[in-house]
Amino acid sequence: MHIIEIQKFCSELLSRVTYPRVGTIIGLQEEVGKVAKIVMDIEIYGRPFEKKLFEKKCSELFFSFIDLCNSYDINIENVSRIRIKEIQKKIEGWEKEHSSALKNKRKKFD
Repeated sequence: MHIIEIQKFCSELLSRVTYPRVGTIIGLQEEVGKVAKIVMDIEIYGRPFEKKLFEKKCSELFFSFIDLCNSYDINIENVSRIRIKEIQKKIEGWEKEHSSALKNKRKKFD
């Protein structure tokens, strides 16, 4: 399934529930907070990684992001293609500028 198909499906699914658009960004922020809490619990407090729980929270975050984009008529597939092209132009410079520092940080933090 393509992202645009997922967007359409989510839009149809939520079409019977009406709420102000501002609810989409608030919902997204709530889901980001839940994912951040799981990461903090793992990385800071040493709790075990529960993949199923993390997957569930990531899927909720993804759904909220789709809902936000739908509420403002943003085609995620199209804007993602544009962003990927922009990154392709910049990646070599990023690699030269940041590669060794990031590699060292990965060793330290991962």
